[in-house]
Amino acid sequence: MPRRTVGVSLVIAAALATAALTVPLGTGSASAVPGGPNGVFDLTSVDWLSYRNQSSGQFHDTYLDRRSEYLPLDLDIDTEDDYEVGSVWQLNRDGRDWLVKRNLSSAAYKAYWEDARDDGYRPTEIETYRDGGRKWAGLWVENVEGYAWASHRGQTAAELDDTIDEHRAEGLMPVDFDEYLVDGKRRYASVWVQSTVRDWDLVRDRTAGQWADDFDSLSGRYRVLAFESLELDNDKQRYGGIWVSNDNGRGWAARRDMSSKGFSNWWYRYRDLGYRLVGYNRYETDDGTRYAGVWRQNNERPNWPLKDDIDEMVSDQLDADDVPGVAVAIYHHGIPVYLRGFGDANVDDGIWMDSSHISSTASVSKAVAGVLTMRMVEQDLIELGDLTEDWVPSMPNHHTHTVGQLLSNRGCVRHYNTGASDVDEDDYDTALEAAEEFWDDSLLCDPTTDDEDHYSTHGYTLLGAALEAAGGDDVKGLVRGQLTNPFDLGTLRPQTSSGHRMSLYDDGDEEDQPNNDWKVLGGGIDSSTDDLARFGARLAAGQILSSTSFATMWMPPTPASNYAFGWSTGTVDGYQVVAKDGKQLGVRSYLRIYPTRDISVAVIMNDETGGAVGLGQSVGDFVLDNTTP
Repeated sequence: MPRRTVGVSLVIAAALATAALTVPLGTGSASAVPGGPNGVFDLTSVDWLSYRNQSSGQFHDTYLDRRSEYLPLDLDIDTEDDYEVGSVWQLNRDGRDWLVKRNLSSAAYKAYWEDARDDGYRPTEIETYRDGGRKWAGLWVENVEGYAWASHRGQTAAELDDTIDEHRAEGLMPVDFDEYLVDGKRRYASVWVQSTVRDWDLVRDRTAGQWADDFDSLSGRYRVLAFESLELDNDKQRYGGIWVSNDNGRGWAARRDMSSKGFSNWWYRYRDLGYRLVGYNRYETDDGTRYAGVWRQNNERPNWPLKDDIDEMVSDQLDADDVPGVAVAIYHHGIPVYLRGFGDANVDDGIWMDSSHISSTASVSKAVAGVLTMRMVEQDLIELGDLTEDWVPSMPNHHTHTVGQLLSNRGCVRHYNTGASDVDEDDYDTALEAAEEFWDDSLLCDPTTDDEDHYSTHGYTLLGAALEAAGGDDVKGLVRGQLTNPFDLGTLRPQTSSGHRMSLYDDGDEEDQPNNDWKVLGGGIDSSTDDLARFGARLAAGQILSSTSFATMWMPPTPASNYAFGWSTGTVDGYQVVAKDGKQLGVRSYLRIYPTRDISVAVIMNDETGGAVGLGQSVGDFVLDNTTP
């Protein structure tokens, strides 16, 4: 049977956060659509994707992009205003084949269903909607295990009740059901599969209050496997779902009646907390379009023993600072053990902060510059002792500093507002172009004779010009080619305006993003908090630099200073610690690494008055003291 191509789109949009009913995190999970609890469909941890509000064409493009690697778990189509598709996917661990078909008439659905059955597929999802008439869609998977299965359409409530009794006796359990109106009367579709799970329930026709009571009575032993909501012709809303015994004890959560923005906020929050989306619904209510989601635990972050303590520390700091939001990421032994946002990424729009929100890292960019330089030293492209003007002959002759002196703030180059006007905030194709804006300014001392420490963002732009000449690429390309791409640091990159960005604030007022194009290595690197901590973790694990290189990078040139090559250095309780902080309009950032303990902590606040440095130090030292070497 040939594969039918259809399609799906990601994009978690944003709109007004409305609280919904939730199960406390830490209660377990059961099997996930599309099958009973086994090693294919009921995984402890798996890569996953979800998409919503996609057009038909966007869904089709996603289908083509994901076909070879992922398996669709859930499909939702809403046609109230426009044709909108939502979907949930997980990595196809055993490479089994699967089918998707949409926009079928009843007769066409029946014919496709029969073809799929005859070719060894079983249904896992049934979806119906109106689009110029009643239409049908569904998901099928290759029935590798040979499970018995059944599916039904057009049943009355009484017929569904009989089906529930019959299939329970046959050892089948429901994995999906759909409720819809035909001439004002409710009808039901459902999908069933052979399973050893006997402890389950399919509930329907619940009011909001009754559904809440279900949570109170069932959530201790069960989890929600599938959810459904239907607006009746009298504007009454009804809810239903499949509950399954929570046998393996992993965490789960479910929320309903969320606005678009509310769904987006919770989607990011649960991802940070260590959950994956397994069920998605978009449905119409008397109050407009609403969303529901079902999540399950996907890693050990919910069980990390220090989580509650860190939550309290961050919450207390946010309250004390009175800044809009803060994001914190902690990696231990290369694993993200804590990801969380507190407060708001955008106050007026009600968008919560999360660890994937992107911001300028401000002067933490200098630490990134140190790593970039040392990688190029390892590649024999440049040396710390090279004279900068040897690489950039057009540089005025008074620039007698070396590459290493610029990187360690000993190049005698001015900083902001020290004898000359600052560089225009324009777009620059290269660091060389930006350096030409100020390199005629006098140096503050003689780097050939003086060993003075003059902190200088401008010096890092001169450094960038030398690295460009040595690396044969502009500084932005060097960052992406040497760090962003090879080490899967997608948001740690030269500044862009794109992506899931936090808004910036100054004394409560939202500010425009400054153009940091002229100072890529001194303050123009963006990152999410998650990617910034991951960068630190990869460094600590020796994945980016050799032990010799980072020993050099973290050794101050003079005993009198703790500032080495882009980093501040020191010890805590006898353990090496390296760090860098940043501060600019609307941003306070901090990265702290304990290399020998494989601990990396990143903090970003969207107001420069925030105590990100103190928080990062406290959090890092707490993790150091409460984990084993």
